[in-house]
Amino acid sequence: MAQKLEKFKSGSYRNQGDFMSFIPSPINMDWTWETPRINALLNRASSELGGLNSFAELVPDIDTYIKMHIKVEANRSNRIEGTNTTIEEDMMPIEDINPEHRDDALEVANYIKALNYGIDRIQKDDFPFTTRLLREVHKILLQGVRGEHKTPGEFRTSQNFIGGSMPSNAKYVPPAVPDMQDALNDFDKFMNREGDDLPVLIRLAMMHYQFESIHPFQDGNGRIGRIMIPLYLLSQKELVKPCFYISYYFEEHRQEYYEALQNVRVKNDMVGWIYFFLTASIETAQTAKQKFRLAVEQVYWYKEYLMNKRTSADSLRSVIRAMYSQPVASVNQLMTLTGLSAATVNNAVKILTADRILEERTGNRRNRIFVLKGYLKVFS
Repeated sequence: MAQKLEKFKSGSYRNQGDFMSFIPSPINMDWTWETPRINALLNRASSELGGLNSFAELVPDIDTYIKMHIKVEANRSNRIEGTNTTIEEDMMPIEDINPEHRDDALEVANYIKALNYGIDRIQKDDFPFTTRLLREVHKILLQGVRGEHKTPGEFRTSQNFIGGSMPSNAKYVPPAVPDMQDALNDFDKFMNREGDDLPVLIRLAMMHYQFESIHPFQDGNGRIGRIMIPLYLLSQKELVKPCFYISYYFEEHRQEYYEALQNVRVKNDMVGWIYFFLTASIETAQTAKQKFRLAVEQVYWYKEYLMNKRTSADSLRSVIRAMYSQPVASVNQLMTLTGLSAATVNNAVKILTADRILEERTGNRRNRIFVLKGYLKVFS
């Protein structure tokens, strides 16, 4: 028998002595709803996602722009967790970053590696979306950064908590390990449930809530929960390109995001969470299309600029093209990316800086860092 989202029961609590742990209710079942607003938001979100797919297939060099999109997603998702780097810092060599921000920059770099790994596993290896994939991604996420001693790639074997200094004063205490295992088994079955007609976006909204409630890793749950969103859409063929990243919306509406998740647990308000998630999906797809559109316009502007250059046009073109996927770069990086000599790259950046296409950010005579400012602004 199908269950109504309007009558969703989030779970129960287990007495653990000096604190209570939450046990999420199973979700691996048929779900229906009666609320018209869900249908309206779902139709809009599905339409926007379809439009993003169509747009992505038409944009020349879309894969290059997606690389930038992923870097911005990594910055935004990690900012939710408290990191404090700029987009520019995330793209600089680690030795050129403010020492106070280097750990944060490494975490962002790991996020990019982990997300790209998941994309490759799904698109190139045709690997199914399972908790095993999430563990593989998690292992990369925590390699060599804060949290590296918290069993990367493995589900937790001890109690964790959110907020506060211990479980007894925490804002939220996820299920204890035995209850967590049962919840994960149910979660795994629900992710790839066959035989029902539940729309992918509704399923994904419930998955994200359930994953964050289970909190199966000792660290990195929030980031994995957000990485999961584009990966699942790719695995279900709802995305043709990995170009849907929702962390910007979650970060801009951080308090509302946390409250919507918590309201499911304390008020059984799954409908309210689905409203939030579908609204976030609509705006995310619209924002992505706008960024890609502006990127195409910016690239066209650079082509117009290059057509008017009578000297060094080829080297200028090579440098600009290299910076589409690496818009913050040193001369050494540009030499590697373009295959040009130091003298040629130095001459090119001199011209591009004079023409205000590039901007030098260090003020140094050596180890200078250049920014393709107009292009970077499109994404950041």
